[in-house]
Amino acid sequence: MTSAREQLIQELNRTPDFVVQEVLDFLLFIKTRLKQRTEEKQVDSSDQSPGLPPFLQFVEEISAQVPREEWEKLPKDLSKNVDHYLYGSPKEEE
Repeated sequence: MTSAREQLIQELNRTPDFVVQEVLDFLLFIKTRLKQRTEEKQVDSSDQSPGLPPFLQFVEEISAQVPREEWEKLPKDLSKNVDHYLYGSPKEEE
């Protein structure tokens, strides 16, 4: 029994050059697509922490770049009174 590779080589030997060129172009195209898909999967799997959606992963990466001392300078009620700190709206009391 001959392998697919051997059979392909036998067929290529009996095929006109213009058809061989088309087959070669197609093979190179398929190999390029396969390589791109493999690279995309590797990037996707290495970029994300397990269980985190891409946006939260992005937030985590950005927040890791800010030193702890800077986080401590933020007001403790920032999330509750963000409009006050951004636009000067009255503060919500606790």
